[in-house]
Amino acid sequence: MSYRTVIDKVLTRLREDTIGSNWVGAISSASEVDSYQKLIGEFVNEAKDIAEDSWNWTSLRSIETVTTSASTATYDMSNINDRSRVLQVLDNTNDNVLKQISDNHFYNYTYLGSTQTANPSYYRLNDNDISFWPTPDATYDIKVHAVIPQSDRTLAADTFTIPENIIVLGAYSLALAERGEDGGTSSDLALRRFQQAVGDAIVQDENRTIDETTWYAS
Repeated sequence: MSYRTVIDKVLTRLREDTIGSNWVGAISSASEVDSYQKLIGEFVNEAKDIAEDSWNWTSLRSIETVTTSASTATYDMSNINDRSRVLQVLDNTNDNVLKQISDNHFYNYTYLGSTQTANPSYYRLNDNDISFWPTPDATYDIKVHAVIPQSDRTLAADTFTIPENIIVLGAYSLALAERGEDGGTSSDLALRRFQQAVGDAIVQDENRTIDETTWYAS
């Protein structure tokens, strides 16, 4: 389902005019899209973000590759953004699972005592950077299993990765909150529908994973 289609579904619920099919470019500069329709486009992106941040959706997961160099500890992960979640880091070269450590531990290990270089055993995250300790002493193939939310949708043909129906419900609830009730449907009711839909979608998605929501007594 395209960005334009999702916006139109929200507009239909609001009993507003939908966008004409002539819109094909970026919404910010589209003369075919009026100011209220652009506002709904903002709500669609906001609802997308809320839903994406609610769960580690399997559809948003990917494996990013970091190739180390000798004597370099920190690397930029260009595909990782400030809303990404790293689930696991693997040293594919040595078949090791790396453990995450705090900044304090990383700095203690790095700056106190003699500098150590070897195949990495630990990692720390800072924005879209990843740092390793010990500092790599050679080229290693590091795999980063991460959840990477989509950026804001801007083009008419942009699509979504998570279920579009929850985005429609979320954007509709935000639109109602912005202008009050709509034909007897309060924003509180619409919000509860959105939250229920997100919860139902999470239940369906977690069935694709194993033990990620299982808690064990210690």
